[in-house]
Amino acid sequence: MAVKLTWNGPAFERFLDRQVVAGLTAAAIELQRIARKKAGITNAGASGPVARQTQGGNKNTRTAYPNSSKPDESPRRRTGFGQKNIVMGVNASGLVARVGYTRAARYMTFHELGIKYSKVGLQQRPTLVPAARDNAARLNAVFQRAARAKQ
Repeated sequence: MAVKLTWNGPAFERFLDRQVVAGLTAAAIELQRIARKKAGITNAGASGPVARQTQGGNKNTRTAYPNSSKPDESPRRRTGFGQKNIVMGVNASGLVARVGYTRAARYMTFHELGIKYSKVGLQQRPTLVPAARDNAARLNAVFQRAARAKQ
């Protein structure tokens, strides 16, 4: 009994690349969703009068945010600008996916890496790293499910 095996390497490589890109895309979308959810905890403001008066004699109001985030928590949302600027991208040719912040929300990168204050030292309020670290098993499952589904 004779068996003939034909190897079609280039077609197999293309198939694998499609599978990996599908998995990376699904995992990046899920990580972006998780990070946006972490950055979406609201910081409700409380309005109150300002201690000064304007020329017309009317008192202005200002908003105070008494429930700010603690160190090692994600920054709490006031306007939603930082949350909206968590983006993802996939480079299919390099088999790379990334989730990060846009240039417009540069301050979120500062929160992620840490801001050094003279009195209290380095304060970090990371969002992306804990989202990836705490959900590694889920992201792996999403990657595998999407890679298997893409035929």
